[in-house]
Amino acid sequence: MKPEELDGGAVSVTLSDILEDLGVDNGQLLVAPSPTNERVSETVILDAEDQGSVRPGALVLLIGARGRAALPKIRELIRDKPVAVAVKGTESDLDAVQELLRPTGIGLIAISRSARWDQIESIAIDRIRESLPSEDASTLIQRDLFGIAQTTATLTHGHVVIEDPANRVLAYSPASNDVDELRRLSILARRGPERYQKLLKESGVYKHLQAGEGPIHIPANPEEGLRERVAIAIHAGRRVLGYIWLQEGTERLASNTDRILIGSARHAAIELVRHRNEQSQSMRRDRVSSLLSGTAQIHSQAQSAGLDPSRPAALVLVSSGDPNQSAPGMQLQRGELANLISIHAAAYRPGAVVGALGLETAIVLPDLDPIKSPAAISRLVNVIVRDAEAHLDLEVQAAIGPVVDRLDRLHASVEHVRNVLKVLEATLSMRVAAFSEVETTVLVNELLELIGSNDRLRHKGIALLCERYPEFAVTLLAYLESFGDVNRCAEQLLIHRNTVHYRLRRSCEVAGIDLQDPGQRLLAHLQIRLWMETQQRWKPFNP
Repeated sequence: MKPEELDGGAVSVTLSDILEDLGVDNGQLLVAPSPTNERVSETVILDAEDQGSVRPGALVLLIGARGRAALPKIRELIRDKPVAVAVKGTESDLDAVQELLRPTGIGLIAISRSARWDQIESIAIDRIRESLPSEDASTLIQRDLFGIAQTTATLTHGHVVIEDPANRVLAYSPASNDVDELRRLSILARRGPERYQKLLKESGVYKHLQAGEGPIHIPANPEEGLRERVAIAIHAGRRVLGYIWLQEGTERLASNTDRILIGSARHAAIELVRHRNEQSQSMRRDRVSSLLSGTAQIHSQAQSAGLDPSRPAALVLVSSGDPNQSAPGMQLQRGELANLISIHAAAYRPGAVVGALGLETAIVLPDLDPIKSPAAISRLVNVIVRDAEAHLDLEVQAAIGPVVDRLDRLHASVEHVRNVLKVLEATLSMRVAAFSEVETTVLVNELLELIGSNDRLRHKGIALLCERYPEFAVTLLAYLESFGDVNRCAEQLLIHRNTVHYRLRRSCEVAGIDLQDPGQRLLAHLQIRLWMETQQRWKPFNP
């Protein structure tokens, strides 16, 4: 990771901060770095057999050697003065390494044998990113690209490197022991080694990547130490902004790898273009808000994004997050979820817009077919929900709004979609629902909210009945929801049918209503349901 400096030339994260996040089960500090060498600006994964140096401020994760076997490489590293070296082994395994490093001012961390290097690197990188100034544009693009790389790697089961057109490494997913020589050297040098670049150019890979937006499969080359790869160019119109390289790891690549890479490339293109225009990450939120504002901003925002405001569109809201989670934890979850959603949405529609809308993540899907799109959107959203649970350990719920005839009228569906989410929240077993599937429930709830917000829409006699004789009100509601079947009503309430007749008669007397009048029955039904929900005692009757 590229080091970023704050006031005084030092980054704000210390080795102690990273160790706190690692936890004692994963890492133990055996030798503390000197007080003048404790601030970490980057993490570097280094194989014990790798050649080359590291920069001051680096936390070196030394793979390929444990215990005393790490001594030769650590002797080489002393001249580079990293903050610390992390090596797998117990305290006794690393006795000789401790003696070597104590006089140097370089720290030593003993990593548990069961810990995974990609997890260790990810924890360290996340802590470094959090320390960087949020207003720095290069920091923002780096955070976004690292998030895209990590999410793409998770969804495809591979290892990802994102490069610029000159093959300089912009971001990469956390590495593990199953990376090949090309990926390891690319990360260490921050660019692809020249001999490998020459090999790829001679084979015509770059020519194919630049010619189209689809991924290219590159078979393994054991002689050159290369595993199988899939690559895709990041296009913005006719310009190539960079490349995404996916290396196969120990697992087979996912069956939908090509589709994931297409979405990743489109998502990365948006972030790179935004960075070139010196726009901040907050534009995601602002862009969604503008498209759903119901004002003239919709047209200017749509045009700047290359969207036709007169074409059909739909809104999806995804809700997630543990209310007991800490604020940083929730932000981290939402950021990871937004990356996952953005990749899938971009694969479905290049112009899809993803961003925060309140506590939810909104997906604006443009340029739709009113007949064919609903089924495709449902499939897309179900994949997002499935992958969020499988790869992020998040149980999310998603509400799919109706396809409206014009993008500039999409704002009118926002409350409908939010009310679909409310229906889902009341039915935890449901993960995805379209407005069309729960339309009746949504509209009844909206009607109840309208009645509840306006005293003039409430019948005083029915309000009196609910306040003074709640058991009569409950019986009347059960009777109405049983379609006037006294026997069924009595069975549900576990009372005698004569008791039902008595309570109905008294309800009519107290409220001053006539159950023979359809309008009065409807008003009683709605108002008592509203009262029971307000009392948090309402349970639906199932006649």
